[in-house]
Amino acid sequence: MRSEEQEMAEQLKQELEEIRFLGAEKVISRTFPKSSRERLSSLWNKEVEISAAAIGYFGAAAAVLLLGGLLWREAIVKPAVSVPLQVSNELLEAGGNYYWKDQYERMVARLENSGQD
Repeated sequence: MRSEEQEMAEQLKQELEEIRFLGAEKVISRTFPKSSRERLSSLWNKEVEISAAAIGYFGAAAAVLLLGGLLWREAIVKPAVSVPLQVSNELLEAGGNYYWKDQYERMVARLENSGQD
C-alpha cells in the first residue's frame, strides 16, 4: 500500500510539473503596494473591525455635541418679548377707516405728545 501512495504522489508531481502560478507578481504588488494609488487601493480593500465600545464612545460623543449645540443655539437665540394681548371689542370709525379703540387712543396720545415738543 505504501508503494501505491508513492506511485500516486510521483504521478501527481509529474502531472503538476508543467503548471506554474503566473500571478505571483500581481499578488505581491497588491500585498506590498509601492505607489500612492496602489496604497489607497490597498487601504480601500481592507476589512475594518470596529469594536462595540468604540461605537458606544462615538455615539456618546455625538450625543454630547448635539446636545451642546442645541443648548448653545437656545442661548444665542433670544426669545421674543411677550406683550400682553389686550382684546378690545370696540371699533371706532375715523376718516372712513375702522380702528380698535385702544390702539386709536394710543396713537392719538402719541401724536399729541409729539406735537407739544
